[in-house]
Parts: sequence; C-alpha cells; structure tokens
Amino acid sequence: MKNKDYKKLLDKEKTVKRNGMHSFHRYFGKLIPAIPAFAIKTFTKEGDYILDSFCGSGTTLLEAKNLNRNAFGVDLNPLAVFVAKVKTTKIPKEKVKRVWEKLQADIKADGRNYSNEKDPYCVNIDHWFKDFAKNDLLKLRKNILELPKGEIKDFFLGCFSAFLRGVSNADPRHVFPGYSKRLRKLDAEGKRTIDVFASFERAVKKRMEYLEVLPENNAKTKAFASDSRSLPKEIKNVSLIVVNPPYISSIRYLETMKIEMGWLSFIQNQKEYLTLDKRVVGTERFYKSDLEVIDQTGLFAVDRQVKKLREAGNKKMAKVVSQYFNDMKKSIGEMSRVLKKGGHIVVKISDSTVRGEKIETHKHFIEIAKENGLKNIACFKDSFDENSRSLLTTRNSYSGIMNHDWILIFQK
Repeated sequence: MKNKDYKKLLDKEKTVKRNGMHSFHRYFGKLIPAIPAFAIKTFTKEGDYILDSFCGSGTTLLEAKNLNRNAFGVDLNPLAVFVAKVKTTKIPKEKVKRVWEKLQADIKADGRNYSNEKDPYCVNIDHWFKDFAKNDLLKLRKNILELPKGEIKDFFLGCFSAFLRGVSNADPRHVFPGYSKRLRKLDAEGKRTIDVFASFERAVKKRMEYLEVLPENNAKTKAFASDSRSLPKEIKNVSLIVVNPPYISSIRYLETMKIEMGWLSFIQNQKEYLTLDKRVVGTERFYKSDLEVIDQTGLFAVDRQVKKLREAGNKKMAKVVSQYFNDMKKSIGEMSRVLKKGGHIVVKISDSTVRGEKIETHKHFIEIAKENGLKNIACFKDSFDENSRSLLTTRNSYSGIMNHDWILIFQK
C-alpha cells in the first residue's frame, strides 16, 4: 500500500461515530480514536495483542476493547493509567446503580464535620475551591473511599476526578488550571452556581450510560504505571504498537492534571510531583546542575542543533532536545524488542520549532527506527481540525504552532 492508501483508510475512520466512553475524562493532547482504530483494523485480527507505551487516558486500549483485541498500556502518569483502567472495565449498569443508590443515602446521612478534615495535596487549595465546595468534595470523596475495594469503587473515583474541575475555580475552557477573568466576572455578578452533589450526580448518570456501550467480549486490557523506556516483562510478542509520544516542548501534561492527581492521592506533596515531572519523556524540568552535561544523541542533525542551541546560550533547551531524543531512542528500542516479527508500529508525532530551530522529529524517528530493525513503510501528513485541538494553544511560545501531525508506519 502507498501513503495515500493508508491516508484514505485513516480519513474514512475519522467519519465513524465513537464510543461515548472516550469522553469519560478529559485529557489534553488525547489521541483521536480514529488513529488506533485505523491501525487495529488494518494490521491486526481479533485476539491479537496491542501495545500503547504512551497510553495516556487509554484511547488505544478502549479502541482495542471495542474491536475485540487484547491490549497493554503503559504511562508514567498514575492518574492516566487509572482512568484507562476505568474506561476499559465493563461493569453491569445495575450493579453500579445499586451501589450508587447506597452511596447517595450514605452521603445524605453523613453528619460528620469536614471543616477540619485534612486537605488533599493541592497548592493554594483555597484559591481553587470555595470553602463550601471544598467541604462538600471532602465529604463526597470520603464516602467513595469507604466503598469496598474494587472496580465499582474505581468507577466512582473516576467520576469524581472527571467532574472535579467543573466545581472548582479553574476555568474548564483553559488547558492549565487558572481562575480566569471570565469566571471571576461570573462570580462577581452571581451568575455561577456551584452545586457539588448535583454536579456529581449528573456526572455519574452520564458515565453509567457509557458503561452500556462498552462491548461484552473476551478482550483483555491491562495498564501499567510504568516507563516506555523499560517496559514491563509481561509485555512481549505484540502484533501492533500505536503511540502518540509527547512532542518537544509542547503541553506539560502533568501540570494540566495536577488538581485531579492531588485529590485522588496520586501525588501527596510537591516533591512527589516534581520527581514525577522530571521523569517524563519530554520534560523541561532541569536544574542548573543538570545542564553541566548535555549528552550526544548519535543523530547527526540533532546533535548539530543541540550544539547550536548550547552555543547560543540556550543550554536548557539544548538539554531538553538532547534528553528527548535519547529517551525516544530507548522507547523505540523497547518497542522493537517487544514487537513480534512482521508486526507493525503506528506513530503520531509532530515536528517542533525550538528557539527558531526547526526540528524534524518525524525524520529522526525514522532514523532511530531503522537502527532498531524497523522498516518505514509509510509516512504522511495528517492535518487536524483547528477548532477541536486544544493543543494548538498550549504549545510554548518558543515551540511553534502546529497545523499537522505526521503518521509514521513501521514493520519489523
């Protein structure tokens, strides 16, 4: 097949109506479902194993489930992995409904005083939540946490995380948490009503409907809070890998979910947050001491650009670019290791502009893949709808604005 043939298949897939479960939890920079659906239908059969080693909130895993394929997901963000698990777990609606009725009764009967309850980790929590909203959220969270351990409890915790931003002072129209002028004006004019329990009820009812469209099949999904640069031993002999790795200097994914991660106790202090943020591929969290050594990547064009950035006094960005490609070399090496012979990898990636330097990431990925025994069988542009991509407004000022991605297809 030629590039145009693969592109036609992908474009056709974009017209297909998607499972509502994809909307369970917002996640910025989310992979559109059409890409894994196209890849799964083109390169696998029912019962095959698929991997997404940058799985985020589980788009690939959910499409695999919908198409009766087994899937592994890997991500360093524990909240993303949790959401991916919830989205791909089939639970009978009636079972959830019974627990929901009891949970509502427990909340209504709960007369405990939450004004002295320990706050979750959330820097300046009283800035982000009005006092009454915070107390109601503490009550709601406490009652959910008292449910028996299991998939139904996880479902309600997922609903809690998904609705949380809507009852906060963080403007849902913004990628990064911020108490915007728009919300401040609405609050000053008394035009915004926050009702924690009513909002949660709406969130739960909507997501219970999503459960009904999740298919009944034997497909297994498993998500690991782990690292793409060192994949869990359980992952091997996969037929297809679909990935949307972070872009250089694009969206700071962890920061966009910091409030939710704190309320669900995935991070409990600033040190934990900073440690996790430093580990992610594409991190910009480097300290002065980190800039003393900037490693070569072995990619001639990249090393030349890194040197140019360093000599121009942009040591931090030189480190960001160097670290990114060294991390992606490890990640692509791991993909090749766990991919069965004849298997395929489908990558969505974008080029970047760093301090005026155009970095053709897609070409460097092709070079790295070749070094790992992977043949590039397709490479084409994939334009996207500017009205639907929050990522357009979230790129750093020195990274450039994207108007298309690249779709790369490899075979082992």
